[in-house]
Amino acid sequence: MDIPGLAMARSLGDAVAHSAGVISTPELTHYDIKPEDKIVVLASDGLWEFMTNQEVIDLIVKTGLDDPKRAVDVLVEEANQRWLKEEAVIDDTTVIVAFLK
Repeated sequence: MDIPGLAMARSLGDAVAHSAGVISTPELTHYDIKPEDKIVVLASDGLWEFMTNQEVIDLIVKTGLDDPKRAVDVLVEEANQRWLKEEAVIDDTTVIVAFLK
């Protein structure tokens, strides 16, 4: 069987990886954005494994609400540090940060 290595960040809709036991259907949640919402974070389990929703938001606010790329860089670095404290490897981490106006 010719199957890829386990790479969760690229497994969405991947029927080949699915045949090896990877769930290729994303977990979705519906949320109605409210006027008071300021930040949207979309991320893989590489971020959420060792960080809570509140920790992520607090870290973004600490970096300032003007540079989403910097927020992503800070979150990925923090996630990597936490992975290394707990594991011998770092999981693939995908993060998107959007600031709402």
